[in-house]
Amino acid sequence: MPSQAIKPASLGMTGIRNNDTWTDGLPICKLSGVGMSANQMYREDGTPCSEHEYEDRSIHFCLDRENGTYLYGVFDGHDGAKAAYFASQRMPAELSFEQLTGKTTVEEVKEVFRDAFLAVENAFLESIDPKIAERTQLLDKIPDGMSQFEAAQKMPETVNRLQVLDQEIRGGTTAVVALVHNGYLHVGNLGDSRALLCSKDRSGVLKVRQLTADHTTSSHDELQRLAVINLPTSKLQGAKFGNHNLTRCIGNYFMKGGYKEFDILSTATSEPVIPEPHIRSLPIDDSCSFLLLMSDGLYKSYQDATGSEQVNKEIAQMVVEQFVEQPTLTSVAQTVVDRVVRLHHDNYLTKQRNVTKRDDITLVIRNFNFQLCGALPRGGFLLPPVLPPCSVSPRLPRSVLPPPQAQDREGVDHLLSSGMLGRGGEDMGPLHHTDTNTTSTESSDLQNPSLTQFSLDEDGRIHPYVNFDQYYQSIEEAKVAGLITESQLHLYK
Repeated sequence: MPSQAIKPASLGMTGIRNNDTWTDGLPICKLSGVGMSANQMYREDGTPCSEHEYEDRSIHFCLDRENGTYLYGVFDGHDGAKAAYFASQRMPAELSFEQLTGKTTVEEVKEVFRDAFLAVENAFLESIDPKIAERTQLLDKIPDGMSQFEAAQKMPETVNRLQVLDQEIRGGTTAVVALVHNGYLHVGNLGDSRALLCSKDRSGVLKVRQLTADHTTSSHDELQRLAVINLPTSKLQGAKFGNHNLTRCIGNYFMKGGYKEFDILSTATSEPVIPEPHIRSLPIDDSCSFLLLMSDGLYKSYQDATGSEQVNKEIAQMVVEQFVEQPTLTSVAQTVVDRVVRLHHDNYLTKQRNVTKRDDITLVIRNFNFQLCGALPRGGFLLPPVLPPCSVSPRLPRSVLPPPQAQDREGVDHLLSSGMLGRGGEDMGPLHHTDTNTTSTESSDLQNPSLTQFSLDEDGRIHPYVNFDQYYQSIEEAKVAGLITESQLHLYK
């Protein structure tokens, strides 16, 4: 088991750490990509600058290729990066050392997954125990009834040390973690980082579903939970606990063991901020297209910049657009992040909305079977892109592929704007899946034949090598069946 010690926060604003960690030995999942951007606040002239160190961390590991076990996570730290860094190191340890061995049922895996969250929480609090003990000893030295101002005047060294300890103890982090194991997807979360699953319905339309619950003081369910432990929900609605409004997280000792020190929480009969995760499990079948894990900095920055009430759907739509254009999953994720960053900054410059700063942003994409169309084949030539299967009109049989004329940028925009991406918006209800066939986890890269396999004509061009007979036959069958009209035929020829 790796050490529980927290390394010094020697991070640049890019979030890159120079010293090695034990997780560097874990293989990265090649079916995933990560995009990120450090927080920004805007000067009057629009120049951005960072307000604090980069506090997000993320993971995307292959834990066991043979059993199809993969682990992904986004950890959004607050009051420093140490809790997020700790969780990003400890969570893989809680699932890498045979904890899942012999666990064959979904309920057994869910129990191991839940225990992993609680183990990370306990290990983090244990790691700051010496600081909590030192703080208690220093507080005992200050006479009862002495004001903070008076203590600072008479005992400056003690007060200064208490301030340092308070900052080191205060840190916490959200967590949204996805575990792929034995053909199932398990998603657990604490706080307001989100997981979105994009999957196709029976008609081939891409639907966006939020698998996580936002644990904040704006959540009706969380306010009900707090009311049960004797807290006044009327005062807690939208309130902040220190610098945030999280009701579940890893770390943040003062809102847990030390909650009695806060007037707004002092009447609670038990700890109001808890580490109990919300977990959802579902089979990975052919309908699953891709999974998004994101810190709140992404969807809140987008919402601040646009005022949209369908942020989940619109972020997923941006991802779909980049699947068509980008060569790698990392470039897909980073381009989406960069677009949101630019939108946010542009809105500050134009004063369309009252935005003055934004938080750190992290986006992890895990692809299941969505086609990455911008990838280069082994021969080094970029072939014409093929639209992802879920972009096909839901009125056509699955055997009908998009026509060559719809494979350009204009065709993609037409399909997206016409509602092929989850018409009706976000589906926040429970998931129902009946197909338990697992998706291959070997490779999701676009498999294009190398151009060197084909002979050239006298002008140096490749002889035709694709037979479209089956495609046109499917078009005719769809026409006869009444699935497409005469006016729609030009879209497919």
